[in-house]
Amino acid sequence: MIDTNYVDLAFPLTGKFLPLDNGYIIYSALSRICPNIHKLNTISIHPIAGIPNSDKQLTLTKRSRLQIRIPIEQIPQIYEFLVEQTFNIDQSKFHLGIPEYKALTSSSTVYSRLVVIRRCIEPEVFLEAAQRQLRELDIQGNIKLLKKKNAQLQCRQMVMKKKEGTFPIRGYGVEVTDLNEADSLKLQQHGIGGKHKMMCGVFVPSWNSRPEAK
Repeated sequence: MIDTNYVDLAFPLTGKFLPLDNGYIIYSALSRICPNIHKLNTISIHPIAGIPNSDKQLTLTKRSRLQIRIPIEQIPQIYEFLVEQTFNIDQSKFHLGIPEYKALTSSSTVYSRLVVIRRCIEPEVFLEAAQRQLRELDIQGNIKLLKKKNAQLQCRQMVMKKKEGTFPIRGYGVEVTDLNEADSLKLQQHGIGGKHKMMCGVFVPSWNSRPEAK
C-alpha cells in the first residue's frame, strides 16, 4: 500500500434543496464561514450527492455529504470553522455535522464528472490539454472523455455569479484508465484542470456511481 497524506473529510450535510449547479455557491458559502477554504490551494471539494428534480434542484438526502479532499496536516485549518456549523445560501439554511475521515483508495480507473481547462472548449483541444497535464504530473494512463447513453459527450456547464456579472464555464466528464497504484493516488490528490474547490477536476475510483449528464 502506498501512503498518501490526503484524506476526504465527509461532513453530513442537512438541508432541503440546492441548485443542481452548486459548485460556486457552495464554495462561496463555505469561504464566508471558513476563510481558509479560500486561502488554501491544496484542497478540493467533491460534488454533492442528492436526488435531482424537475426544477433544476438537488434534493438532499440522509446520505448527502460535503466532502473536502485535504492534506492531513491542514485539517486543523478548516475543522473548527466547519464542524457543527450552519451556513446560508439565499434564504435556505444548511448544517454540517461531524465528519468521517476517508482514506483515498487506489483504482486502475478513476473519473471526474466535470473537468474544466481554461481556453479549452472544443473536445479535441480539451483532450490534448488534459493529456498534457497528465504528462506534467508524470502520470501514465489512458484518458478519454465520458459519453452519455445517447453517445453524446458528457459536457457540463458551471455558472459563476459575481458582482461583475455571470460567467459560464464549460467542461467535460473525464475518465483515466490503466493507472498503477501510485499514479492513481497522485491523480486523486492533484486532479487536473482548474476550479477544484468548485467541484471540478476531483477524481474518484470508477466503482463509485457515475451520474449521467442531463
